[in-house]
Amino acid sequence: MTSNPRISVVIATHNRRNSLLRTLQTLFNQDAAPEIYEIVVVADGSADGTAEALRELHPSCALRVLERPQGGISIARNDGIRAAKGEITLILDDDLLCAPDLIRRHLAAHGNGEPQVVIGAFPVSAESPRTLAAECYRQNARDWEARYARDSRLRWPYDAAVEPNTSIHKTVLEKFGGFDESIPYQREDSEIGMRLWLKGVPFRYLPTVVAHHVVTKRTRDVISRDAVLYGKHDLILARKLPEYRPFSVPARITQGSWSMRAARRLITALPFSPAPLISALLWPLEKLQAVNLFRRGGVKLLQYASSAVAIRSAAREAGSWKKLRQEFGLRLPVFMFHHIGETPRPWVPGLSISPADFERQIRWLARRGFKTIRSSDWLAWIRTGKPLPQKPILLTFDDAYADLARFALPVLLHYGFTGLVFVVTGHIGQSAQWGELANYPLLPLMGPEEIRHWFREGIEFGAHTRSHPDLTRLPSGSMDDEVAGSRKDLEDLLQVPIGAFAYPYGACNAQVRAEAGRAFDLSFTVDEGMNDIGSNLHTLRRTMILPGDGGLTLWLKSRYGFNPAARLRTRLRRPFVKTFFGSAESSEAPHAT
Repeated sequence: MTSNPRISVVIATHNRRNSLLRTLQTLFNQDAAPEIYEIVVVADGSADGTAEALRELHPSCALRVLERPQGGISIARNDGIRAAKGEITLILDDDLLCAPDLIRRHLAAHGNGEPQVVIGAFPVSAESPRTLAAECYRQNARDWEARYARDSRLRWPYDAAVEPNTSIHKTVLEKFGGFDESIPYQREDSEIGMRLWLKGVPFRYLPTVVAHHVVTKRTRDVISRDAVLYGKHDLILARKLPEYRPFSVPARITQGSWSMRAARRLITALPFSPAPLISALLWPLEKLQAVNLFRRGGVKLLQYASSAVAIRSAAREAGSWKKLRQEFGLRLPVFMFHHIGETPRPWVPGLSISPADFERQIRWLARRGFKTIRSSDWLAWIRTGKPLPQKPILLTFDDAYADLARFALPVLLHYGFTGLVFVVTGHIGQSAQWGELANYPLLPLMGPEEIRHWFREGIEFGAHTRSHPDLTRLPSGSMDDEVAGSRKDLEDLLQVPIGAFAYPYGACNAQVRAEAGRAFDLSFTVDEGMNDIGSNLHTLRRTMILPGDGGLTLWLKSRYGFNPAARLRTRLRRPFVKTFFGSAESSEAPHAT
């Protein structure tokens, strides 16, 4: 037996002697030569005779036992990794039944010597007790395998985890650090996985490297313990790795139907833990899970309840629901204007708002506590959680009409607001001569000195292409000139980086979005709705403000991102129009330019 095995199996355990002994037996029966692997067991505060039982074993491979006061699985695993002698570290749990070729296959996967994370499969064992917890694990494993069968690419952040049955070259762990000991249990596997992924370490999944998971966890422990720790540590993880923020448990407070969001809020506000009540509701479903309907219903309830309890725990870690919402749950309305000034005749309906109407709309927002932000503020909140006002709003102006400098921008500054003006850079200082505006009066556009002046006054500027084309109809070469070219024009003019872009006519497809993504941090459509932490940064939504929009309409658009009453009227009219006139009526909102 060599003193330098090629692979070290590290198992952290706490008071699970019998389960551990069974796992070890499957490792003793490996078809790999015993001298090429060792087993390092870390007894993390075990008081059930684990260490004594292990010392009585005399397997053909090397077996070492480390004892330490209970500190959590992260500390225990790190102790085992530091003690490991092999060049490869294989992380296992104490409730796995390992296939006989497990170690040999993990070693073969690292045969080229390249640093990588090799993930094996760990389906739920048929020997697991019939509990809703086990069925939930089984359903998750099935869903993952089905997704992998459709698309074998590993995805961030869902597959970036060092879960049991994962092997890593020890030099990778030494270079980038082991498990985060501030996350002792729940989310520790994802923290190290995401960190390695972001450092560029390749991840590889091998479905033929199998260790079956014997789920002995009680269903009530999933609610009362695991979900609580999951929510708390997921918040810590999101703060540590800002890239993970949009995918985190706290980010879920903006997701789902109104009723689901309200239920989460209610559970969070309860002065007592809902875990006992939820467990009581799950008990009869667990007893009747032989019936498919009850089993499926029980799994769904367990999943929803776990998510709600995790969010409750995250809110308590944040300090309150209000603080959690401010950090993860803000929703941003983006108002879209075009021309502000006296309406020319003829003109595109709805694209022009009189100065009096505009001042009234801005005054309404100011009196109700809305604070305007810049697009860079929203990006900073998305990426890092940088604080925003309680009621943020972003005001955008397409095309950069010269009348903005006379009628709109001074009003914004008067109320302490700012705005984002999208410039058609090939027409600066000229007039709007594109698309459907060709047959209308050619309204003048802002000139270079006006743009510089208002930029110094605090107004933000973004790009709107060079000539205002429908980008979906352009070849890739012309598209790059329009998109990246407009950014360069504006950066040359203002001598600052330009991060925001608006699609002309709101027209975009996958190719256009990819082009915008290469050139800009944020891109805006004309699709109605609100934006939140999970919104695609290159399909941000805006709602168009019309000349007659008053208090109620502005309230609806600022709360929902659209006018539900107008949308309902349109939907109700469509069958009538189609019946009597042969075609469906278009939306009330005019086609945005």
